[in-house]
Formats: sequence, C-alpha cells, structure tokens
Amino acid sequence: MKILLGGVPFGRNNVGDEAILACDVRLLRSLCPEADITVSTDDGPATAARLGVRTCELFGFAPAWTPARRRQVIAEHEVFIWAGATGLSDYPESILSMLDLARQAGRKSVVWNVGMNHELNPVWFRLQHGLRRTLLSAAGRLLPALHPDAFQRRHEEQVRLQISRTLSACDLVVLRDPESLGQVQRGGPVPGAMAGADPALALEPAAWERIPLASGARTFLEAPGTKLGLCISAQREVRNAPALIRFLDRVVEEAGAGVVFLPMNPVTDAALMTGLQRGMRRPERTVVVRDLPEPADVLAVAARLDVIASSRLHLLIFASVVDVPPIGISRGSKVDNFLNNFGLTAVGTVETCDFDRLWAETVRGLAGRSEFREKNRRARAILQERAAQARARLGALLCKGSAS
Repeated sequence: MKILLGGVPFGRNNVGDEAILACDVRLLRSLCPEADITVSTDDGPATAARLGVRTCELFGFAPAWTPARRRQVIAEHEVFIWAGATGLSDYPESILSMLDLARQAGRKSVVWNVGMNHELNPVWFRLQHGLRRTLLSAAGRLLPALHPDAFQRRHEEQVRLQISRTLSACDLVVLRDPESLGQVQRGGPVPGAMAGADPALALEPAAWERIPLASGARTFLEAPGTKLGLCISAQREVRNAPALIRFLDRVVEEAGAGVVFLPMNPVTDAALMTGLQRGMRRPERTVVVRDLPEPADVLAVAARLDVIASSRLHLLIFASVVDVPPIGISRGSKVDNFLNNFGLTAVGTVETCDFDRLWAETVRGLAGRSEFREKNRRARAILQERAAQARARLGALLCKGSAS
C-alpha cells in the first residue's frame, strides 16, 4: 500500500510537527508493516534518513504546487492522510483541495488527529487594516451587509461550510480532541467523525547520554536544584516582555530555581528566548538549549525539569508524557483544549498573560509533582482510550484497502 502523509509544514523547524510525524510513521508501520510511506516535507533528505520513508516536496504551502503536480502525486498513492497540527483553522483551504483531489481520483482520504481552534487564523481570515477595510467600512454605513464585520462573518461561514462538506466525503475523520470536533461541526454535520488524541502523546524520550547537548547545557541540566522550563513561541510573542523578564528574575532570586529555555523551534524560538535571557539580572542561572531539533531529545530534556511553562502546545504535551506539571500561556484554544484534560486553565494569553498566576503555578509546580501526577494518570487513560479507538478505525480502513 502506498500512503502519502502530509498536510502539515513538516521540515520547517517545528519540533511539535516532527513529533507528530515520527509517531504517525511508527503507527502506520505497526498497522501496515509493508506500507510504502511518502512524506511531504521541506526537509526531504534528513526526513528520509531519520524515518526510513520516501519524501516529496512540501505541498499546501509556498512555493505552491502546480495542479498537474498535485494530481500526479495523489495518483501515485492509494491513501492520502492529512496528519495532525491545527490546520483546519490555520490553513484549511489548500489542504482541503488535496482531500478533494484524492476523492476525485478514487483514492482514500483520511483526516488524522487534526485540530481546529475556536477562530480561524486571523492572519488569513480577519480583514486587516488597509484600503479594503476602509472602503468596506465606508460602504457599510450605507449597506450594513458590506461592513467589515459582516464581510468577515460571511467568509468564515463559507470556510466552515467548505470544511464540513469536504470532511464529510472523507473515508475517515479523526479530530485531535472533542473541542476540535465541535468546531468542525459548527459548519455542518460530519457523519462518522470522532475525537482521537494528539499522536505526540505516544513519543518516547531518547537515552539521556546520547543527546547531542552542548557541554554547558548538559552540566546545567545535570546540576542539582529545581528548574523551570520555558518556551515562548516566536510566532506570537508574549506582549509584555519586561513583565515576563521580571517573572523570570523572581523565579531565580526568590524561588531559587534555574531557568531552562527550551525552544520548540530551534531557530526562531531560540533567538527570541536568547533575548529574554540577556535581559535578566542573573543570566548565569539560565540556559538556552540550542540545536536540538529531534523531538525525542527535547522530550528527554523536559523529563529533567520540575515544571514547564509554554505557549507552544507540544511542549505542554511533552510535559504530560514525562509527568511534569504544565503551565499554559494560550495563543489559541488548542492550548486551553489540552489543559482541559487535566482540569487546568491557561494563565492568560500571550497578549494578556497573568504573571501573578504564572508565578503561583510555578511555585506550586516547583514544590512537587504529586498533585499533577494523579491528574495526569486519569487524563492519559482517557486520551489513550480515544487514541486506541481511532487507531482501530484507521487499521480497519487500511487493512480493507490493502486486501482489495
């Protein structure tokens, strides 16, 4: 069976996306050991060497594929799987076209643990300030239907309707969580759709001694004492950076803990957090973990921390995998949706972070993991059950296709 796996910007320095990919490839091999898997990625040679798969260029993102090339690649495979991330709200239209092409070509199409925030990506779906918005605002005074808010509402309704219609024609639809399933069905019913769980929950940490850490980072992480892990996404920075730096100074000076900056994008996040480190009064009590793109390596570092605060969803997922209390700073409902599993709420958003709550949750986490460990045990049992049900559905579909 030839399987095409894509729909996520794989190969673009996102540790969370690469964790999804690694876990999905392992799952597909367990279900169909003889499957011929192709991954659409921007980092073909490294992905092929690391995972033992075929690769093709990254589709759905710039530079755009020609229609002929998209049809050709779909025709070369029996199954197209759109795997993971939050693409249904972040970048739906280009990938929905691939699902449509698969259906038109008579290929099986699968939406696999994709998430959807409560709002569509404002960069693409919110009318930004400029000439177009100014003209619509003026016209809206005479005709309310042309007002920018009404225009945006109609556009969003059209996109949501397109999502539900396209997914209704797929052979299997598994959303990352019940909240994403609910968001999809706002556009209309999708028969047979179900909630699964993020594939990265099945990730396993690398052996500590084999992680390619710089000597200073290894020494810092192996030293005794409590440690806060932190990742702030460079895609949407915490708006009040001075207050964040004051919080970090307090962690070092009042809580007596070290700070480990753990980038989930080893390029952009690392640069941002290096700036935070330089702004602190005691930067020697911190470390930026650099050049660590492999998810299993990052997970092993996370396991050595006492509490983790992050605006990146997948570092919070990593925290739960290794029983470390997570603190979420929301930049989309995906963070809130994940924390809901543990009865937790975010300490605000990247625009309106509550630094007093962030401090209180950090102190609680540094005091010990026992409270979170029990919540984590119960939540993971539920997540693993959802994942098992989704896996069974996928296995039945692939085995049926293989037999035919």
